[in-house]
Parts: sequence; C-alpha cells; structure tokens
Amino acid sequence: MPPKPPLTHFLCLPLITPTSKPQFQASLARFTSEVTSSNAIPLRAIRPVSALHLTIGVMSLPTPDRLEAATSFLRSLDISALLAAAQGHLLTPLTFSGLHPMGTAENTSSLYAAPSSPSAAPLIPFCTALRDAFTGAEFMVPETRPIRLHATVVNTIYAREARSGKKRWGKGSGKFDARELVERYREFEWARDVRMERVSICEMGAKKVMEGEVVVDQVYTEVASVELPVIEGG
Repeated sequence: MPPKPPLTHFLCLPLITPTSKPQFQASLARFTSEVTSSNAIPLRAIRPVSALHLTIGVMSLPTPDRLEAATSFLRSLDISALLAAAQGHLLTPLTFSGLHPMGTAENTSSLYAAPSSPSAAPLIPFCTALRDAFTGAEFMVPETRPIRLHATVVNTIYAREARSGKKRWGKGSGKFDARELVERYREFEWARDVRMERVSICEMGAKKVMEGEVVVDQVYTEVASVELPVIEGG
C-alpha cells in the first residue's frame, strides 16, 4: 500500500477580519479563562484567535510547481458562478455560536464553533463546489464525507505535554469527555455579523507571533487568495 502523501496546505475561508477579530478575541479570552481556571481544558489545547477559519479541504503540494499550479487554479475559478449556484448569499453576515464536538461529545479531541444563522445554508454547496473543483483537478486529497463547517477552538493534540488536574492529556489519543462543556456553552456566542471575505490557500502549521519572548498569537501563512464579491445591501 503506497504511503499517504504529506499534507502541506489547506483551502479555507479565513474568519478573522478587522471587524470580527475583536469579537472572537473577547469570546476566546472569556472561554479560556473559564475552562482553564476549572481545569476543564489545558491552555495549550485552545486555538489562537488569528488561526480561526473554515476548512474546505487539505492538499499535498510538496513542490513549488505544484503550489504554483494550485494557486493558478484558484485564481482561474469563476467564484461568482459558484456563489450564484449557492443562491448567492455567502456574504450575508453570520453568527458563530455553540460548542460542538468532532465525533461524539463523550470521546472527542476537538471542539468547534459553527455558523448558526439561517443564512449560513449556502456555505455548504459553495464549499462543496470548491472542494469538488480542487479534487477533480487533483490538488486536494479526496474526501467523501459531507463538509462540516467548523471553526476549531479546542484541539487536545496541541496539549500533549500539558496537564489538567491529575489528567495527562498526552497519553493515548488525548480524547476526553466534553459533554458538560458542550452543554454549558450550547448558547455561547463567539461573534456576530461575520463576513466571508476571501478563499485562501494556507500552509499547514500555524506560525507563532512573538512580542519579545512572549507568544501573543499564531497565524497560518496565506500563500494565495481570491476575494469574494460583496453582496450589495448584505
């Protein structure tokens, strides 16, 4: 069986804009304070604000030529046509709320916020069309599961060396029972009036943002993007 290709990049809709960042920042700060003070989640498991995005699919682009080809393909797409096929409401402002598990709440390693407003519905066919296009062009790793729109806020894979109370998160799969947290933050609002501004290809692995010797944030390196058309009156 041939080895799996190395995953180097991903296609996404970035969520952080000058308008949305203060909201996500405040919400994550509150959430972090509450869950880390109660030892429910280790600090290292909480994702930094600037890394928030909606993943469309992952790619293996190990050479400059492959990356350039994927970039050119992104820029060649008729984004307006894809949006029109998805009823054209992609940029209607969205609200992100709740805390949802990847998999089952009683045995998960990842928790995410999701767009909750009714206007989020066109995102699914739009993102699916993008994924199908990149997969058909053999840039994206094939995926048969339906797209799940999620902005990851907790991932215990980043907390392998951390401890929460007497629990070592680095043992085994790092999965934990998140049922109480999911229920507690069921109505939690992370941000409202969030607009999708662009489709981007980003490098895997968020890079640390330093102030002196202190890590203040982490960001994914964006190697290519195309802007999404603004809907008048949206």
